[in-house]
Amino acid sequence: MINQWIFPALAFGLGTAACVVPVEEPAVPGRSETPTVDPALVLPPLSAEALQQREAELQIYIQSDLDLAGLGKISGVGQPISLELAQFRQDWAAVDSEIAPFLGTWVRDWNLMPHDFLTIFPSAVLGQVCLVRYRQTETETVPFEIITTPLEFSVALVEDEQLRGPDMQTAQSLIRPTPASAYVPYDVEFLGTVEASGELRHYAAQQPPAFDPTWEADLKQKLDAFQCQDSAGTQ
Repeated sequence: MINQWIFPALAFGLGTAACVVPVEEPAVPGRSETPTVDPALVLPPLSAEALQQREAELQIYIQSDLDLAGLGKISGVGQPISLELAQFRQDWAAVDSEIAPFLGTWVRDWNLMPHDFLTIFPSAVLGQVCLVRYRQTETETVPFEIITTPLEFSVALVEDEQLRGPDMQTAQSLIRPTPASAYVPYDVEFLGTVEASGELRHYAAQQPPAFDPTWEADLKQKLDAFQCQDSAGTQ
């Protein structure tokens, strides 16, 4: 069991009850009834060449955002790196070092829509994480009307520094800590993800992963089935 006490923080748009509980160490694979994701259902690993191409593409995206911030055309690029998130990852690194760098609530909401939201939870199965994501976009018919897509749940494998789900994937090399500058006066940690369609999306780290009590029962059942855990130590 991890003895560090974790204080849950509010993820963007996702609330949690204020409480203090320890994070429980996941069960060892083979000793748990937790279902595992079928490797045949997740995307294949990115090749070294493809990964290098995506890394360069991500850097262009990041630099574009920083340049726009410098010109005063956008603001609020990412958020200061959360100390609670850093502690959460550190605690999980002692349990499953492969998944730890990916954990957290990742958000892109500082530029033109669509805005993207991705939460990556640890699972009781080593090398496995749970993803919840959604997107906000403007309608094509009503000016300034924003719609939110349904929450998408999936389970991904993490091995050889790559996270691979059925619809998206990423890698540790697509996690980019970016130091503070004159235009963004705090460190930002960016994450690039590749959709099954080939589209590259990018986010910034915000807070530890947190369950929203307003999520529908069906989603909660899926999180429970895979023993996904959040910063409050619940599953």
